[in-house]
Amino acid sequence: MSKKELEDEFTLTLRKPIALGTGADAETYTQLELREPLADEMLEFSRLSAADAGNALRRMIAKISGVPLAVIGKMRARDFTRASNYLMEFMNPEIEEPDSDDDESEEGEGAEGK
Repeated sequence: MSKKELEDEFTLTLRKPIALGTGADAETYTQLELREPLADEMLEFSRLSAADAGNALRRMIAKISGVPLAVIGKMRARDFTRASNYLMEFMNPEIEEPDSDDDESEEGEGAEGK
C-alpha cells in the first residue's frame, strides 16, 4: 500500500500576517508558496543540517518560498511546522512505494519456470 502522493506545490496561509519594515517600506506577508525542493536544495539542506538542523530548515523554507529569512523567523510555530512537514515529506524515503505489480509479475514468472 502506498502513501498518498505529495502535491508539487503547497500554499500555506499564515495564521497571522508578518510585516517587515516600517512605514511606506513595510511589506506584509500573508502566505508562503512552497514547492517540491530541487535536488541541489535537498543536498544543501543535508549539508547545513549537520551543523544546525533548525537553521538549515529555516533557510530551505526561505529559499523555496522566496521570502526573506526574517519572515521565516517570525512565523508562528504551527505555520513553521506545516511548512517544515511539507518539505520534509520529500526527503522521506517512504513517500511513494514502487508499484508492486511489476515485482509480482516477475516473481510469478520465475515461479512458473521452476
